[in-house]
Amino acid sequence: MNRKFKILQIGPYPPPGTGWSIRIKMLKKYLERAGHACVVLNTNKNRKVASKEFVPVHGAWDYFTKVVRYCAQGYLVHMHINGKSTKSPILALIAEFVSLWFGRRAVLTFHAGVKQDYFPKQNKFWLDGTFRLIFLLAKKIVCNNEEVKALIAEYGINPEKIVPIPAFCLEYLEDKAELPSALADFIRRHQPTLCSYIYMRHDFNLDFVFAAMQRVLQHWPQLGIVWMGADRESHALQQRLRDAGLAHCSYIAGDLEHGDFLAVLEACDAYVRTPVVDGVSSSVLEALMLGATVVASENGSRPDGVKTYIDGNVESFAQTLLHIPISTNGKPEIDKTALARKWGVRDTLREEIDLLCRAVE
Repeated sequence: MNRKFKILQIGPYPPPGTGWSIRIKMLKKYLERAGHACVVLNTNKNRKVASKEFVPVHGAWDYFTKVVRYCAQGYLVHMHINGKSTKSPILALIAEFVSLWFGRRAVLTFHAGVKQDYFPKQNKFWLDGTFRLIFLLAKKIVCNNEEVKALIAEYGINPEKIVPIPAFCLEYLEDKAELPSALADFIRRHQPTLCSYIYMRHDFNLDFVFAAMQRVLQHWPQLGIVWMGADRESHALQQRLRDAGLAHCSYIAGDLEHGDFLAVLEACDAYVRTPVVDGVSSSVLEALMLGATVVASENGSRPDGVKTYIDGNVESFAQTLLHIPISTNGKPEIDKTALARKWGVRDTLREEIDLLCRAVE
């Protein structure tokens, strides 16, 4: 494909490095590598920061005028939302209507899994009607997997325009950096080591997680846990860990750069993924491809090889953790190409970029 296109991505840009913000960053990188123009209108917590990587958003009117400006310049709107926010549907509708005013329908990527705060259908007219309109206005919809596709179709949406493209491919691993020295020292001093990406929100179920870790600590007194994420909540998290008796075995890493996040996944014995709303999680696939054991809540979308537990069942969680393999001689060499074939990892960046380019034509 020799023609060069202009793409306006709207959604969260790192930091923090969540699954969909990393996806937006990777799409920008590979769109530009292919010679296309890509601008990111950042709706993340850092949206007002000046950066060469994205266009800041300073408020509702600023958002509207910038969407108008880029649509007038011929950019295709690529809107990123999920079903856990009340703000992103409003932003999506604004962008879709502006794009339509300039004679082009937007592309929508709907992130996360089958069970979110406001998705699937809630039998509430205003809520279901809003999502139905967002889905109807989009020219194409990218989603997490076939199960999410089926639920989007229940809003009366033509399944032929819904394309499941998981937000992971081997190119994600190119970002991996050297393990930061402070983290390397912490990991050397503990055995085994677990890591987890968390926020102090209900979907991360921290009371349940801490209760399970307390049981595990009774069997593994040298346990070390690296907590990633929750950067703006680090003081509150530290207090919660002290209250739970876990502070002495914990390292609060905050919102790491993607490369450092990958280095932690590779260095630890297991990656713990607690939300059930995430569908096919990119961080779970990253951990598997880096040779880490993955312990995750069962959500119906976990790849083969993930050790799952029943969400809310402390005994199930603790026993699953206690049965992970622990290596004292380092991890064996990983054949990432073979693992990619095993777990059906596709070149999803190419798939999504091809879809965007076809939507422009």
